[in-house]
Amino acid sequence: MQYYPLFLNLKGRPVVVIGGGAVAERKIATLLKAGAAVTMIGPTLTPRLARWEAAGRIIVFRRPYRRGDLKGALLAFTATNESRVNEAVAREARQKRIPFNQADRAASDGFIVPAVFSKGGMTIAVSSGGKSPALAKQIRDYLKERWRAEDRRWVEIHSQIKRALVEKKLPLEKRRALLNRLAESELPALYRRGQIQAAHRLLLKLSGLRPADLAPPSNGLENGAAPRQKGIR
Repeated sequence: MQYYPLFLNLKGRPVVVIGGGAVAERKIATLLKAGAAVTMIGPTLTPRLARWEAAGRIIVFRRPYRRGDLKGALLAFTATNESRVNEAVAREARQKRIPFNQADRAASDGFIVPAVFSKGGMTIAVSSGGKSPALAKQIRDYLKERWRAEDRRWVEIHSQIKRALVEKKLPLEKRRALLNRLAESELPALYRRGQIQAAHRLLLKLSGLRPADLAPPSNGLENGAAPRQKGIR
């Protein structure tokens, strides 16, 4: 395995994107979804990027890249049509030890961006290690088509279980073992089939938890709706 898979929390963190074309736009769109504080540098930009600038969603410097533009960046992306510029950005990133993505060189010593989809509380990323991005996208789309609304219920219930076990201060290894046992049981299938009451009974039996340990009835666990949550970690 050449690359280490990793999910980063970029909320409010500074990210610099060099280039203002279609490739840069796609990367910035994903960065904005992650809450990153994006600065884009390039002499031209797409209409969509211009709208984001006007709305204050990104900071834009309409000029070519200059050495020093990566100062303070947590991550850097270079997506221009000029390999000379992309190499210069990569060189600065290396010198400043800033992780970087070079769009025109998947096999560079920077990081690569996987094919991703987020749906129903789950984010799935697929990568070929830069060998075949098209194949990675096909596999992503295959998985996306098979992700159903019912799967979201199990993801959210699983999160509620994890929260309850953490609050009970169950040791980490025991917590992981129990969560794995629940995931490998009939529970996911029951939730997908909409057999909520049967799933809830089995959940309590396998976990040793009480109804009060999970979401209260007002959050919908008793009537079959997925409980509300703040997020999945």
